Amino acid sequence: MSALAMLLADARLPSGGHAYSAGMEPALAGGMPPVEARALMLARARTTSLVEAGTAVVARNAVLAQAPLMPVQSAWAARTPAPAVRTASSAQARGYLRLADRLWPAATVFANLPERPCRAVVLGAIAAVADLPAADLVRLTIYDDAATAASALLKLEPGDPVEVTAWILDACADVEPRVAALAALTDPADIPAAGAPHSELWASAHARLTKRLFRA
Repeated sequence: MSALAMLLADARLPSGGHAYSAGMEPALAGGMPPVEARALMLARARTTSLVEAGTAVVARNAVLAQAPLMPVQSAWAARTPAPAVRTASSAQARGYLRLADRLWPAATVFANLPERPCRAVVLGAIAAVADLPAADLVRLTIYDDAATAASALLKLEPGDPVEVTAWILDACADVEPRVAALAALTDPADIPAAGAPHSELWASAHARLTKRLFRA
């Protein structure tokens, strides 16, 4: 992966990702036993992470082709029905946009994004501006989701960081055979549509809690 991809995947990057648990806190708050955290990470890698990765790739290609991004945003929204998840994604997107404005102040694409863009669309736009290869973008998106969930787990249910890091690698390796196909996507209609209804229900309930560490 390129240096930029590794930078964007670094949890220390001040883009707001540290305030997001990739569904881990909602799952634990909803009653999921901590012992099932690895299974949750694998399930998300096979479902919501693929939606995010596919959206980012199609957004990247739309920017490069000077095509409108609203169809990409709409395709993502159709695959992400829970308002709580959409709101959390929009908050993450604002963090990435602050970074993009600092690194690429002359880029006009960031001023022409859809209203309240999702994280994946903004990542795709960044990838286009920064010449980040599509395959790197896919791996970045999948890794970031798994690493975010793992980081949140260690805060909520402290355990062995080495073991939890292995779960990140497991999640990435599990979907590695899908990387090439995802990197070739150009049509919003072809973005994966694998959903995670239980995770979305947990996120919706979590959004109403008054005591929580993460947005979602």
